Amino acid sequence: MELQPGQNFSITKHSPAPAAVNVVLSWEPASTPLILDSSAFALNAQGKVRGDGDFIFYNQLALPGGGIQRAGDGRMFTITFAKLPPGIERIIIALTIDQGQQHGQSFGQLSQVRADIRDASHPASLAAFPLTTKMMPETALIVGEFYLRNNEWKFRAVGQGFVGGLEPLARQYGVDVADDSAAAPVPPSSPATPPRPAAAPSPPAAPAKPIRLEKITLEKKGSSISLEKKSQGFEDLVINLNWNQGSGGGKSFFGRLTGSSKIDLDLGCLFKLRDGRAGAVQALGDSFGSMQHPPYIQLMGDDRSGASAQGEFLHINGRQWEQLDRVVIFALIYEGAPNWAETDAVVTIQTPGQPTLEIRLDSHRNDQRMCALAMLENERGNIKVTKLVEYFLDHRFLDEAYGFG
Repeated sequence: MELQPGQNFSITKHSPAPAAVNVVLSWEPASTPLILDSSAFALNAQGKVRGDGDFIFYNQLALPGGGIQRAGDGRMFTITFAKLPPGIERIIIALTIDQGQQHGQSFGQLSQVRADIRDASHPASLAAFPLTTKMMPETALIVGEFYLRNNEWKFRAVGQGFVGGLEPLARQYGVDVADDSAAAPVPPSSPATPPRPAAAPSPPAAPAKPIRLEKITLEKKGSSISLEKKSQGFEDLVINLNWNQGSGGGKSFFGRLTGSSKIDLDLGCLFKLRDGRAGAVQALGDSFGSMQHPPYIQLMGDDRSGASAQGEFLHINGRQWEQLDRVVIFALIYEGAPNWAETDAVVTIQTPGQPTLEIRLDSHRNDQRMCALAMLENERGNIKVTKLVEYFLDHRFLDEAYGFG
Protein backbone atom coordinates (compact mmCIF):
# COMPACT_ATOMS: atom_id res chain seq x y z
CA MET A 1 0.00 0.00 0.00
CA GLU A 2 1.41 3.41 -0.98
CA LEU A 3 0.20 6.33 1.12
CA GLN A 4 -0.40 9.93 0.11
CA PRO A 5 0.14 12.86 2.51
CA GLY A 6 -2.65 12.85 5.09
CA GLN A 7 -3.62 9.24 4.46
CA ASN A 8 -3.51 6.70 7.30
CA PHE A 9 -3.84 2.98 7.87
CA SER A 10 -4.50 0.79 10.89
CA ILE A 11 -1.69 -1.30 12.29
CA THR A 12 -3.82 -2.91 14.98
CA LYS A 13 -6.43 -4.12 12.48
CA HIS A 14 -3.87 -5.48 10.05
CA SER A 15 -4.09 -9.26 9.81
CA PRO A 16 -2.02 -10.50 11.47
CA ALA A 17 -1.45 -7.46 13.68
CA PRO A 18 2.32 -6.96 14.15
CA ALA A 19 3.66 -6.76 17.70
CA ALA A 20 6.40 -4.44 16.45
CA VAL A 21 7.10 -2.47 13.30
CA ASN A 22 10.23 -1.17 11.63
CA VAL A 23 10.16 2.28 10.08
CA VAL A 24 12.83 2.25 7.36
CA LEU A 25 13.87 5.65 6.01
CA SER A 26 15.54 6.24 2.65
CA TRP A 27 16.02 9.10 0.22
CA GLU A 28 16.97 9.87 -3.35
CA PRO A 29 19.61 10.44 -4.40
CA ALA A 30 21.07 8.00 -1.89
CA SER A 31 24.49 9.63 -2.23
CA THR A 32 24.13 13.25 -1.13
CA PRO A 33 26.24 15.92 0.58
CA LEU A 34 23.38 16.43 3.03
CA ILE A 35 23.92 14.91 6.48
CA LEU A 36 20.49 13.61 7.49
CA ASP A 37 19.56 12.88 11.09
CA SER A 38 16.43 10.98 12.11
CA SER A 39 14.56 11.43 15.36
CA ALA A 40 11.41 10.23 17.09
CA PHE A 41 9.26 11.94 19.72
CA ALA A 42 7.02 9.91 22.04
CA LEU A 43 4.16 12.26 22.96
CA ASN A 44 1.32 12.31 25.47
CA ALA A 45 -2.28 13.36 24.83
CA GLN A 46 -1.21 17.02 24.96
CA GLY A 47 1.28 16.50 22.14
CA LYS A 48 4.34 16.91 24.37
CA VAL A 49 7.10 14.64 25.65
CA ARG A 50 6.73 13.62 29.30
CA GLY A 51 10.45 14.26 29.73
CA ASP A 52 13.61 14.40 27.67
CA GLY A 53 13.85 10.60 27.71
CA ASP A 54 10.95 10.57 25.24
CA PHE A 55 13.18 12.14 22.57
CA ILE A 56 15.06 9.49 20.56
CA PHE A 57 17.91 10.72 18.37
CA TYR A 58 21.65 10.27 17.72
CA ASN A 59 22.59 11.03 21.34
CA GLN A 60 19.80 8.86 22.83
CA LEU A 61 19.09 5.74 20.79
CA ALA A 62 16.17 4.23 22.71
CA LEU A 63 13.12 5.06 24.76
CA PRO A 64 13.50 3.80 28.35
CA GLY A 65 11.96 0.33 28.39
CA GLY A 66 12.81 -0.30 24.73
CA GLY A 67 9.48 0.65 23.16
CA ILE A 68 11.27 2.73 20.53
CA GLN A 69 14.77 1.97 19.29
CA ARG A 70 16.78 3.89 16.72
CA ALA A 71 19.36 2.15 14.56
CA GLY A 72 22.79 3.69 14.98
CA ASP A 73 22.90 4.81 11.34
CA GLY A 74 19.55 6.54 11.77
CA ARG A 75 17.83 4.77 8.90
CA MET A 76 15.43 2.66 10.96
CA PHE A 77 13.26 2.84 14.07
CA THR A 78 11.78 -0.24 15.72
CA ILE A 79 8.56 0.36 17.65
CA THR A 80 7.29 -2.36 20.00
CA PHE A 81 3.81 -1.29 21.02
CA ALA A 82 3.50 -3.46 24.15
CA LYS A 83 6.68 -1.87 25.54
CA LEU A 84 5.44 1.70 25.21
CA PRO A 85 4.80 3.30 28.61
CA PRO A 86 1.25 4.28 29.60
CA GLY A 87 0.34 7.75 28.42
CA ILE A 88 2.19 7.63 25.10
CA GLU A 89 -0.40 8.32 22.41
CA ARG A 90 1.65 9.65 19.48
CA ILE A 91 5.07 8.94 17.98
CA ILE A 92 6.49 11.48 15.55
CA ILE A 93 9.10 10.35 13.01
CA ALA A 94 11.23 13.21 11.67
CA LEU A 95 14.28 13.91 9.52
CA THR A 96 16.51 16.97 9.82
CA ILE A 97 19.55 18.24 7.92
CA ASP A 98 22.56 18.70 10.17
CA GLN A 99 23.66 22.37 9.97
CA GLY A 100 21.39 22.75 6.97
CA GLN A 101 20.70 26.45 7.46
CA GLN A 102 24.38 27.27 7.98
CA HIS A 103 25.28 25.48 4.74
CA GLY A 104 22.33 26.78 2.72
CA GLN A 105 20.91 23.28 2.32
CA SER A 106 17.31 22.08 2.24
CA PHE A 107 15.19 19.03 1.46
CA GLY A 108 14.66 20.53 -1.98
CA GLN A 109 18.10 19.13 -2.86
CA LEU A 110 16.58 15.64 -2.65
CA SER A 111 14.03 14.30 -5.08
CA GLN A 112 12.29 11.98 -2.61
CA VAL A 113 12.15 10.84 1.01
CA ARG A 114 10.55 7.47 1.63
CA ALA A 115 9.28 5.70 4.75
CA ASP A 116 8.56 1.97 4.62
CA ILE A 117 6.52 0.49 7.46
CA ARG A 118 7.34 -3.20 7.89
CA ASP A 119 6.43 -5.99 10.27
CA ALA A 120 9.50 -6.32 12.51
CA SER A 121 9.15 -10.11 12.70
CA HIS A 122 9.60 -10.61 8.94
CA PRO A 123 10.34 -8.38 5.94
CA ALA A 124 6.73 -7.99 4.83
CA SER A 125 5.89 -4.39 3.97
CA LEU A 126 2.72 -3.01 5.53
CA ALA A 127 2.77 0.37 3.82
CA ALA A 128 5.09 2.82 2.10
CA PHE A 129 5.08 6.60 2.00
CA PRO A 130 7.10 8.06 -0.90
CA LEU A 131 7.25 11.85 -0.55
CA THR A 132 8.42 14.14 -3.34
CA THR A 133 10.65 16.77 -1.71
CA LYS A 134 11.86 18.72 -4.73
CA MET A 135 11.55 22.48 -4.13
CA MET A 136 11.02 22.05 -0.36
CA PRO A 137 12.92 24.94 1.33
CA GLU A 138 12.86 23.50 4.87
CA THR A 139 15.67 21.81 6.81
CA ALA A 140 13.37 19.65 8.95
CA LEU A 141 10.67 17.22 7.86
CA ILE A 142 7.93 15.51 9.85
CA VAL A 143 7.72 12.29 7.87
CA GLY A 144 4.81 10.63 9.64
CA GLU A 145 3.25 9.76 12.96
CA PHE A 146 1.86 6.77 14.82
CA TYR A 147 -1.17 7.61 16.94
CA LEU A 148 -3.44 5.73 19.33
CA ARG A 149 -7.18 6.15 18.96
CA ASN A 150 -9.82 3.95 20.62
CA ASN A 151 -7.11 1.40 21.55
CA GLU A 152 -6.08 1.20 17.91
CA TRP A 153 -2.62 2.15 16.64
CA LYS A 154 -2.55 3.84 13.25
CA PHE A 155 0.10 5.42 11.05
CA ARG A 156 -0.49 8.71 9.25
CA ALA A 157 1.65 9.96 6.37
CA VAL A 158 2.44 13.62 7.09
CA GLY A 159 5.25 14.97 4.89
CA GLN A 160 5.27 18.42 6.49
CA GLY A 161 8.32 20.68 6.28
CA PHE A 162 9.48 22.57 9.36
CA VAL A 163 11.69 25.66 9.44
CA GLY A 164 14.77 25.77 11.64
CA GLY A 165 16.15 22.26 12.02
CA LEU A 166 16.24 19.85 14.93
CA GLU A 167 16.47 22.27 17.86
CA PRO A 168 13.24 24.23 17.25
CA LEU A 169 11.47 21.00 16.29
CA ALA A 170 12.50 19.41 19.60
CA ARG A 171 11.45 22.50 21.55
CA GLN A 172 8.03 22.43 19.87
CA TYR A 173 7.40 19.02 21.41
CA GLY A 174 8.55 20.10 24.86
CA VAL A 175 12.16 18.89 24.91
CA ASP A 176 14.42 20.95 27.19
CA VAL A 177 17.33 21.65 24.83
CA ALA A 178 20.64 22.90 26.20
CA ASP A 179 21.97 26.10 24.67
CA ASP A 180 25.52 24.93 24.02
CA SER A 181 26.53 28.26 22.54
CA ALA A 182 25.34 30.39 25.44
CA ALA A 183 27.96 31.92 27.67
CA ALA A 184 27.89 30.94 31.31
CA PRO A 185 26.20 33.60 33.45
CA VAL A 186 28.39 35.72 35.67
CA PRO A 187 27.69 34.82 39.30
CA PRO A 188 26.45 37.72 41.44
CA SER A 189 28.93 39.20 43.88
CA SER A 190 28.48 38.06 47.45
CA PRO A 191 27.18 40.66 49.93
CA ALA A 192 29.58 41.82 52.62
CA THR A 193 27.46 40.24 55.36
CA PRO A 194 25.36 37.37 54.09
CA PRO A 195 21.92 37.17 55.66
CA ARG A 196 21.35 34.37 58.13
CA PRO A 197 19.43 31.65 56.28
CA ALA A 198 16.12 30.63 57.69
CA ALA A 199 15.54 27.02 58.63
CA ALA A 200 14.25 25.14 55.63
CA PRO A 201 13.27 21.60 54.71
CA SER A 202 15.59 19.42 52.68
CA PRO A 203 16.22 20.98 49.27
CA PRO A 204 14.41 19.49 46.30
CA ALA A 205 16.29 17.32 43.86
CA ALA A 206 18.27 19.20 41.25
CA PRO A 207 16.37 19.63 38.00
CA ALA A 208 17.31 17.37 35.12
CA LYS A 209 19.99 18.73 32.83
CA PRO A 210 18.79 19.95 29.44
CA ILE A 211 19.41 17.54 26.61
CA ARG A 212 22.37 18.27 24.31
CA LEU A 213 21.92 18.30 20.55
CA GLU A 214 25.55 19.19 19.85
CA LYS A 215 27.18 17.00 17.21
CA ILE A 216 30.46 17.50 15.38
CA THR A 217 31.10 15.79 12.05
CA LEU A 218 34.76 15.37 11.15
CA GLU A 219 34.43 15.88 7.41
CA LYS A 220 37.98 15.73 6.03
CA LYS A 221 40.69 13.12 6.44
CA GLY A 222 43.14 14.32 9.04
CA SER A 223 40.68 16.70 10.70
CA SER A 224 40.71 16.38 14.47
CA ILE A 225 39.17 17.65 17.68
CA SER A 226 40.29 17.49 21.29
CA LEU A 227 37.91 16.40 24.04
CA GLU A 228 39.14 18.24 27.11
CA LYS A 229 39.44 16.40 30.38
CA LYS A 230 37.10 17.70 33.08
CA SER A 231 38.07 17.92 36.73
CA GLN A 232 36.27 14.63 37.38
CA GLY A 233 37.88 12.96 34.36
CA PHE A 234 36.10 11.14 31.55
CA GLU A 235 33.22 8.73 31.75
CA ASP A 236 32.97 5.74 29.42
CA LEU A 237 33.45 6.36 25.71
CA VAL A 238 30.94 4.54 23.49
CA ILE A 239 32.03 3.97 19.90
CA ASN A 240 29.33 2.74 17.53
CA LEU A 241 29.76 1.45 13.97
CA ASN A 242 26.62 1.20 11.90
CA TRP A 243 25.97 0.66 8.23
CA ASN A 244 23.40 -0.28 5.64
CA GLN A 245 22.90 -3.90 6.67
CA GLY A 246 20.98 -4.67 3.52
CA SER A 247 24.05 -4.03 1.39
CA GLY A 248 25.52 -6.91 -0.49
CA GLY A 249 28.92 -7.42 1.05
CA GLY A 250 30.48 -10.55 2.48
CA LYS A 251 29.64 -12.10 5.83
CA SER A 252 31.28 -10.77 8.97
CA PHE A 253 32.97 -12.94 11.56
CA PHE A 254 29.74 -12.94 13.57
CA GLY A 255 27.77 -13.68 10.41
CA ARG A 256 30.10 -16.56 9.51
CA LEU A 257 29.33 -18.21 12.85
CA THR A 258 25.59 -17.93 12.36
CA GLY A 259 25.17 -18.20 8.59
CA SER A 260 23.80 -14.66 8.39
CA SER A 261 24.55 -12.67 5.24
CA LYS A 262 23.14 -9.34 6.44
CA ILE A 263 26.10 -8.12 8.47
CA ASP A 264 29.28 -7.43 6.59
CA LEU A 265 31.39 -5.34 8.99
CA ASP A 266 33.23 -6.04 12.24
CA LEU A 267 34.38 -3.32 14.62
CA GLY A 268 37.71 -3.48 16.46
CA CYS A 269 40.76 -1.51 17.50
CA LEU A 270 44.52 -1.57 17.93
CA PHE A 271 45.72 -0.09 21.23
CA LYS A 272 48.93 0.94 22.93
CA LEU A 273 49.16 1.48 26.69
CA ARG A 274 51.40 4.08 28.35
CA ASP A 275 53.59 1.25 29.65
CA GLY A 276 54.31 0.15 26.06
CA ARG A 277 52.02 -2.88 25.87
CA ALA A 278 50.09 -3.14 22.61
CA GLY A 279 47.42 -5.39 21.16
CA ALA A 280 44.02 -5.64 19.50
CA VAL A 281 40.41 -5.81 20.66
CA GLN A 282 38.27 -7.63 18.10
CA ALA A 283 35.96 -10.58 17.53
CA LEU A 284 38.72 -12.54 15.81
CA GLY A 285 40.30 -14.87 18.36
CA ASP A 286 37.64 -13.88 20.92
CA SER A 287 39.81 -10.89 21.90
CA PHE A 288 36.90 -8.94 23.36
CA GLY A 289 39.02 -7.05 25.93
CA SER A 290 37.95 -5.82 29.36
CA MET A 291 36.71 -2.61 30.95
CA GLN A 292 38.05 -3.46 34.42
CA HIS A 293 41.52 -4.65 33.42
CA PRO A 294 44.05 -3.66 30.72
CA PRO A 295 43.44 -2.64 27.99
CA TYR A 296 40.30 -1.01 29.54
CA ILE A 297 38.58 -1.46 26.15
CA GLN A 298 35.79 -3.94 25.45
CA LEU A 299 34.00 -5.01 22.29
CA MET A 300 30.33 -5.46 23.17
CA GLY A 301 29.97 -8.55 21.00
CA ASP A 302 27.32 -10.50 22.87
CA ASP A 303 24.82 -10.51 19.99
CA ARG A 304 26.07 -12.82 17.28
CA SER A 305 22.69 -13.16 15.61
CA GLY A 306 23.24 -10.29 13.21
CA ALA A 307 19.77 -9.01 14.11
CA SER A 308 20.83 -5.86 15.97
CA ALA A 309 19.87 -2.75 14.05
CA GLN A 310 22.15 -0.63 16.21
CA GLY A 311 25.39 -2.00 14.76
CA GLU A 312 28.44 -2.88 16.86
CA PHE A 313 29.79 -1.13 19.94
CA LEU A 314 33.24 -0.66 21.44
CA HIS A 315 33.51 0.78 24.97
CA ILE A 316 36.55 2.52 26.49
CA ASN A 317 36.81 3.03 30.25
CA GLY A 318 37.25 6.80 30.43
CA ARG A 319 38.25 6.64 34.09
CA GLN A 320 41.35 4.71 32.96
CA TRP A 321 42.17 6.96 30.02
CA GLU A 322 45.49 7.92 31.66
CA GLN A 323 46.61 4.30 31.15
CA LEU A 324 46.14 4.51 27.37
CA ASP A 325 48.50 6.12 24.87
CA ARG A 326 46.56 5.76 21.63
CA VAL A 327 43.85 3.71 19.96
CA VAL A 328 43.07 3.16 16.27
CA ILE A 329 39.47 2.19 15.59
CA PHE A 330 38.99 -0.02 12.53
CA ALA A 331 36.30 -1.84 10.57
CA LEU A 332 36.85 -5.18 8.85
CA ILE A 333 35.09 -7.01 6.04
CA TYR A 334 35.80 -10.58 7.14
CA GLU A 335 34.71 -12.52 4.05
CA GLY A 336 33.62 -11.87 0.49
CA ALA A 337 34.51 -9.16 -1.99
CA PRO A 338 35.01 -5.79 -0.28
CA ASN A 339 32.38 -3.25 -1.27
CA TRP A 340 32.77 -0.32 1.10
CA ALA A 341 30.80 2.02 -1.16
CA GLU A 342 27.56 0.14 -0.44
CA THR A 343 27.90 0.11 3.34
CA ASP A 344 27.08 3.80 4.01
CA ALA A 345 29.01 3.24 7.24
CA VAL A 346 28.97 5.80 10.06
CA VAL A 347 31.03 5.88 13.26
CA THR A 348 29.90 7.85 16.30
CA ILE A 349 31.91 8.52 19.45
CA GLN A 350 30.00 9.55 22.57
CA THR A 351 30.89 10.30 26.17
CA PRO A 352 28.81 12.27 28.72
CA GLY A 353 29.54 15.99 28.86
CA GLN A 354 31.10 16.08 25.39
CA PRO A 355 29.65 16.62 21.91
CA THR A 356 28.86 13.56 19.83
CA LEU A 357 31.51 13.01 17.17
CA GLU A 358 30.56 11.55 13.80
CA ILE A 359 32.82 10.09 11.11
CA ARG A 360 31.42 8.91 7.79
CA LEU A 361 33.14 6.54 5.38
CA ASP A 362 32.88 9.00 2.52
CA SER A 363 35.82 7.67 0.48
CA HIS A 364 36.20 4.06 -0.60
CA ARG A 365 38.68 1.47 -1.84
CA ASN A 366 37.08 -1.79 -2.83
CA ASP A 367 40.39 -3.66 -3.12
CA GLN A 368 41.10 -3.58 0.64
CA ARG A 369 39.46 -5.41 3.56
CA MET A 370 40.23 -3.09 6.46
CA CYS A 371 39.50 0.55 7.10
CA ALA A 372 41.22 2.58 9.82
CA LEU A 373 38.41 4.85 10.93
CA ALA A 374 39.78 7.11 13.66
CA MET A 375 42.78 7.65 15.91
CA LEU A 376 42.30 8.46 19.61
CA GLU A 377 45.43 9.90 21.23
CA ASN A 378 46.21 10.80 24.83
CA GLU A 379 47.46 14.39 24.71
CA ARG A 380 48.21 15.61 28.25
CA GLY A 381 45.15 13.75 29.49
CA ASN A 382 42.82 15.03 26.78
CA ILE A 383 41.43 12.82 24.00
CA LYS A 384 42.48 13.93 20.52
CA VAL A 385 40.23 12.33 17.89
CA THR A 386 41.41 12.33 14.26
CA LYS A 387 39.51 11.13 11.21
CA LEU A 388 41.55 8.56 9.24
CA VAL A 389 39.39 6.58 6.75
CA GLU A 390 42.45 4.84 5.31
CA TYR A 391 42.22 1.36 3.78
CA PHE A 392 44.52 -1.65 4.24
CA LEU A 393 44.71 -5.24 3.05
CA ASP A 394 44.94 -6.73 6.54
CA HIS A 395 46.02 -6.19 10.17
CA ARG A 396 49.74 -6.32 9.36
CA PHE A 397 49.64 -3.39 6.95
CA LEU A 398 47.45 -1.35 9.30
CA ASP A 399 49.81 -2.08 12.20
CA GLU A 400 52.86 -1.04 10.17
CA ALA A 401 51.20 2.19 9.03
CA TYR A 402 50.54 3.39 12.57
CA GLY A 403 53.49 1.78 14.36
CA PHE A 404 51.81 -0.25 17.07
CA GLY A 405 54.40 -3.02 16.91
